[in-house]
Amino acid sequence: MSRIQDNIAAIILAAGIGSRLNPLTLEKPKSLIKVNNREILDYQIKGYQSAGIKLKNIIVITGYKTDMIEKFLDENYPEVTVITNEDYKTTNNMYSLYLGLRYVKNNLKNINTLIINNADCIYSEKTMQKFINSDLKNSIAVQPGCYITESMKISVNNENKITDISKNLPEEESFGVSVDFYKYSDTTIDELFNIIKDFVEIKKDLNRWTEVAFPLLFLKSNVYPFDINNEKWIEIDNMGDLIQADRLFSDFNLTDKKALICDLDGTMFIGSKPIEPAVNFIKNNSEKLDFYFLTNNTSKIPADYVEKISSTGISLTEDKILTPLTPLISYIKTKNYKSIYLAANKKVSEYLKQKLPDVEFEYNYNKNEAIVLTYDTEINYEKLKNISVLINNKRLKYLATHTDVFCPTEENNIPDIGSFIELIYKTTNKKPDIIFGKPSIRLIQGLIDKYGTEHLAIAGDRIYTDKKLADNAGVDFICVLSGETTRTDIFHDETNAPQLILNNLGELETSACCK
Repeated sequence: MSRIQDNIAAIILAAGIGSRLNPLTLEKPKSLIKVNNREILDYQIKGYQSAGIKLKNIIVITGYKTDMIEKFLDENYPEVTVITNEDYKTTNNMYSLYLGLRYVKNNLKNINTLIINNADCIYSEKTMQKFINSDLKNSIAVQPGCYITESMKISVNNENKITDISKNLPEEESFGVSVDFYKYSDTTIDELFNIIKDFVEIKKDLNRWTEVAFPLLFLKSNVYPFDINNEKWIEIDNMGDLIQADRLFSDFNLTDKKALICDLDGTMFIGSKPIEPAVNFIKNNSEKLDFYFLTNNTSKIPADYVEKISSTGISLTEDKILTPLTPLISYIKTKNYKSIYLAANKKVSEYLKQKLPDVEFEYNYNKNEAIVLTYDTEINYEKLKNISVLINNKRLKYLATHTDVFCPTEENNIPDIGSFIELIYKTTNKKPDIIFGKPSIRLIQGLIDKYGTEHLAIAGDRIYTDKKLADNAGVDFICVLSGETTRTDIFHDETNAPQLILNNLGELETSACCK
């Protein structure tokens, strides 16, 4: 934390609609969307505080969904000033800055430095501290040598003074990318206010970007680039940027892990098709981490998954496959059941008979002690009837391997065991007594005992099974968007965000680019 400085103020421009982040911004302003369980605006305000700026010297210019931003600030930073751009629909951020500059000039005394930033950017606190407290009086924070088509680029002369800023600068003229973070002295702010006032009050040209005024400012004041030295930052314009921000600002640390439990459907495969980046990640890191492969799918046996995974070039044995059949077998042995009614396909039935040779698995109304329901790809009316009769007429354990409602395939989603469970529930008003698959920690208890929760992580594509399993076990969860869950799904449950969000597992070892 830097020392408190009364003479520095900051303006955050947060009036825009952020339409490129629809449907998220239909529900809340972009500045309140969470990245790693924190609002974008929270990153900025905390960063300003860490650089020594007082909350009362921070001004947020709002417009779209002002009431939500005001509520957030009232609850978290009540000293921050809010100014509303009532004309946000027909103006641009130059007009918002005009309102902010006018407020600073009329209401804040002894300010000799002003910081300006757009509300859709996140910077590391280290970057904010260094930039704000640098010796440069007039500067723009820049990533030198970086060229992003959608971002503002700057050019400099042979004296290292900034001469232009524009999205349209050709790469050969670009010194680097502006990270939308500006620092100006009091005299330069006077110059900037006069330039913007001319646009707003004289020309009545209110629909301009702030950066349109800057080239005119460069003719009157010397402004220099500030090298952020590859520190973390991102401008969040669209869903791709948001997902990249999730990765960039995550606290997840792979080096702390000794083992990674990877879900299969949606994480490693879509149907029978491998997700190549995920496969390559496993291959590249097989000597650094122990990998286990997790599936709720009990239409297959462990040997099937060894064969399936091995076909990608990954070497493994059956002990690396985690399936609900394993804790189910252990439970049946513990209970010493002798007669079970089993709903399973032929291959799974034979597997269970082999593992439990002393158990009878046929329908026997008088002898059956439990019901076992798997993801039976040969389910029929006779099986459903037998289960219903047993549940309705006998007090016996109803066991299910998992609860997934559907199974993702290359042909789209198809019914899974959860669909059978709902059908049976509608008939019997009874849900399973015990579930062995995700999210039950029975499935991974052996690994928890072996590695400890702090050295384990789970990677999966389903919030309601994969993440819930991780939460139940107290281990980190990596949510991949290569299967069922979308970033919009996570947005709607931001109170309990994953530790890391990735497009696919392969991104776990890639570093973020300059944006």
